[in-house]
Amino acid sequence: MVNHPAEYPWSSYQMNGLGRAIELITPHATYQALGISDKTRQEAYRALFEQPLPDCTVKEIREATSKAWVLGDEHFKQQIERQTGRRAAPLRRGGDRRSKRYKAAGLDQLL
Repeated sequence: MVNHPAEYPWSSYQMNGLGRAIELITPHATYQALGISDKTRQEAYRALFEQPLPDCTVKEIREATSKAWVLGDEHFKQQIERQTGRRAAPLRRGGDRRSKRYKAAGLDQLL
């Protein structure tokens, strides 16, 4: 889409990294924790974008967004599943879906 988040019009980078006032954005607590002043927070935020994402991370993001799966660690995915009652990630492939072990793990309930 763009080479840098500052170029994307719907990115929060304009506010978080460059200090542009945007009414629709409420600073997140994690962003606030980046520094004690606006200047230090913006510098720390910009530093997050100095290194490109690893290829494996880009692949994970693309797969999650193109297939509408949740992106996050297992704990986060489990929270989303509990709250929505829907799977947050694809089922593992393989295994005997009729086995006692498979059913005991509750995997048959996620179909």
